Amino acid sequence: MEIDPAMAEPIIPDIFPTEPQDELVQAFCEIAAGGYLRLLFDYPQQLDAERLSLAMRRMLDAEPILGCRFEVENGKSRWRRRDDLDAIAHCRVISSVDPEADTHALLVERFDPQTSPNVNAVVIRRQNGTEDRLLLRISHVAADGTAALDFAMALTDMYNQLGKNPDYRLPPNEASRDSFLWLRNFRARDRWRLLWEDLKDLPKALGPKRGLASDAATYLSDAENLRPDYLTLRLDERRVAKIDRYAYDKGVTLNDICLAAFLRAFDEYCPEPLGAPLEVVMPTNLRRYAPLQRRPAIRNQAGSTHIRIGKDVGATFEDTLAKVCRETLRHKQRLLGTEGQMLTRWLAGVAYPRKKNLLQRQILRGLKNPAPPVLTQIGHTRGNRFACDGIAPTDLVVFGESSPSPIFLVTLVRLNDRIGIAACFDQRLGVQRVGSFLKRLDQNLPGYSAARHSPLEPEERQ
Repeated sequence: MEIDPAMAEPIIPDIFPTEPQDELVQAFCEIAAGGYLRLLFDYPQQLDAERLSLAMRRMLDAEPILGCRFEVENGKSRWRRRDDLDAIAHCRVISSVDPEADTHALLVERFDPQTSPNVNAVVIRRQNGTEDRLLLRISHVAADGTAALDFAMALTDMYNQLGKNPDYRLPPNEASRDSFLWLRNFRARDRWRLLWEDLKDLPKALGPKRGLASDAATYLSDAENLRPDYLTLRLDERRVAKIDRYAYDKGVTLNDICLAAFLRAFDEYCPEPLGAPLEVVMPTNLRRYAPLQRRPAIRNQAGSTHIRIGKDVGATFEDTLAKVCRETLRHKQRLLGTEGQMLTRWLAGVAYPRKKNLLQRQILRGLKNPAPPVLTQIGHTRGNRFACDGIAPTDLVVFGESSPSPIFLVTLVRLNDRIGIAACFDQRLGVQRVGSFLKRLDQNLPGYSAARHSPLEPEERQ
């Protein structure tokens, strides 16, 4: 009798190699510049927490990196399998009379790069039993936004499969986690061209920009006393339909529209330094250039693009949109998201302690210069990909980790025909001020109506 390998107890090594991007993000996390990605799903039904815990435990075997901790020995980094996997897999259920307050209390829990697990789950359940909110936290050291969504899809599929067969398992994922898989098919002259493009943009990268500044001493002090906060803006189906029609009429993308609205809102939020150009950092998925994997690896494979539109945002939204479209077209022609990747490749060969020292010194040294804001568009996904027992989530919001640097991180994700926009920041930036930024972002997006109910009503938190 043949045994289905998917049902067999997997044999998993204790040690796994790290990737260059793992080391980069770990170095950032060790000075509080990175941490968890938080996925917040709203389901119009109760989830089976016991089955969800079993699904999580099976996924820690199916995606072994998520069941590891990052460690350094003799100057070399590696992933080591944890011995508390059952505790990590346990899905806590919170019976809540105030889901928003309980959600906020969970969101502000900080990531510890030495002890925090790479993944965990909590269910926030309304006391009347009508719906559940699922919070998944995934370490950015192991995964980027795309991989986090891949994991959430795999977890909910495992949950469904276990409902049919409690013995169901997946074999450990053996797909390559190579951070530079996207470069595999590039010829030498293509790589030199990428480096040349970086060198040409260097004056702009080093030049002044609109934003907030700090210094190393303030940053390190703030890291010890960080007070994280999170605000959300949700756009419903009617609003998104208006944005879609506008995009179709103008021949632009949702990303172009959101970048233009974001830049106009930031122009009002931060007019200093006077005369400095506007810039926004946009993390970008590099998987489009990589060979396809039938079962994608859980990993970081993201680059970044700096959208620079000059000192004048323009008199109208259409003016800003035209500037953004020209800039994004320029980046697409040079391969969107590949900025600085050749330098990152050089860093791959540097031992982790030296790499960490170089990166952290660069971050702290750069604080004296204004920091541009960050807008991450996670992408467009369908609710049925995360359905549990046939019931799909109605809402999804993705949050990053609050940082002691004087910036707020904004993430945008589209689930079906609804959009969730989230900002994470340190409270010293001001809850009301960041809330006003999100309201201004809302007002700049097409289809805004002052008469409609706003989903964003931030209150000052003490």
